[in-house]
Amino acid sequence: MELAIWLAVVLAILGFGMGSMVWAYRRPLGNSALFPAPVTELSVPIGDDARTRFEAGCNAFAQGHYLDAIDEFGVVMAAEPGCAEAFHNGGLAYANMGTDGPAVQALLKASELYDQQGTKAGLDLVKQQLEQIASRRGINPRAAA
Repeated sequence: MELAIWLAVVLAILGFGMGSMVWAYRRPLGNSALFPAPVTELSVPIGDDARTRFEAGCNAFAQGHYLDAIDEFGVVMAAEPGCAEAFHNGGLAYANMGTDGPAVQALLKASELYDQQGTKAGLDLVKQQLEQIASRRGINPRAAA
């Protein structure tokens, strides 16, 4: 009997802990997202299907549904690998969820594409956003360089 009570208590604690982690993972850090809006202007033309998915990703992002946004931008990345904004927005969505590793990877890919396209505004914006992510984590990007 004592074993059953002990097991029930341990399972309840584990269930609460896992539920809290899942809830925290699906929500932005703190009360507000670090990046409240996606990039909506495309620097290169993309196909109609990709544009539809891109817009769906932007809408999901704006509503705070970052996992859905990442899924939509992922489809665009696969269909249009030169679309810097898909990588850019995917990175912002990851950052808003607190998953900075994938966020930084996606933002670095976006900056590479912006550089190839000669899109200075996009490149400057990504640099600023990478600095915001680094400062949130207590890293001084200027000292690390």
